[in-house]
Amino acid sequence: MSKPFFHITFFVLLVLSACVSIPSQHLTVSQRGGYSSAQEANECDIDRYKNTLRTDPAQQPELDSREFRILTWNMFKGINEGWQEDFENLTASYDILTIQEARLSHDLRELLKKDHYNWDISIAFTYNGKETGVLTASRIAPDFTCTFRVKEPLFSLPKTALVTMYPLSDTDRTLMVVNIHSINFTIGTGSFTTQLQKVENIMSQHNGPLIFSGDINTWSSKRMAILKGLSVRLDLKAVSFDKHERTRVFGHEIDHIYYRELTVTDAAVIKVTSSDHNPMLVSFSLEEPG
Repeated sequence: MSKPFFHITFFVLLVLSACVSIPSQHLTVSQRGGYSSAQEANECDIDRYKNTLRTDPAQQPELDSREFRILTWNMFKGINEGWQEDFENLTASYDILTIQEARLSHDLRELLKKDHYNWDISIAFTYNGKETGVLTASRIAPDFTCTFRVKEPLFSLPKTALVTMYPLSDTDRTLMVVNIHSINFTIGTGSFTTQLQKVENIMSQHNGPLIFSGDINTWSSKRMAILKGLSVRLDLKAVSFDKHERTRVFGHEIDHIYYRELTVTDAAVIKVTSSDHNPMLVSFSLEEPG
């Protein structure tokens, strides 16, 4: 069975089954240290973003501007065998995780707790009673978070995007990280474009280093052209990988990491069998001015 047909069949079965529930209210679940909370999602309001200031940054934990490591992975809800071992092995030495199709099971919570991650999950729906969506985890707590949720036009299953921000050491600059799972099943590109425009609206307000990553579902030339247009407008570069191990649909790679005002010091894609996507691992340093 081809990957696109498998995904369509899988999502149709999800929608028709009692396994999936879509909350009427968009919620997030967060973990800070030993404290977990669920709350109404903070939408990506530009005015709220503009009013976000770093207060007394000298006393806040900061991301190491000399080098930090990010992992991006669609983990397919942890359905496949072996995902726990892969997750634990992959994430042990990373500063930021941007996960798509994260399912907030007991096992996932425990693995994040073991490595002392702070995390936020923007809930798209619940699957078998567990919150599912994009999850961003980090060694330090973010200064700012916001998110939005949009529905797939054909099956009405929501997709989410999550924005987090982190102070960088030895500088007054702040890193913005955008974690997205893009709309997949559409006839045209209208809904896909609209979702990316929402992301672009908030990214365009940020003057500083930026990472835009996730399962962007660029499975057609038209979708890829839309993404490239966004990258040009925001002066983003695509991380390139020596080996072509990223998931392809209709011949197009669908997982991406874009960046700005940073230097890539290492980049790799690791093959796994615990998901239909292979994780991308990238090391960055803050770009020297000039």
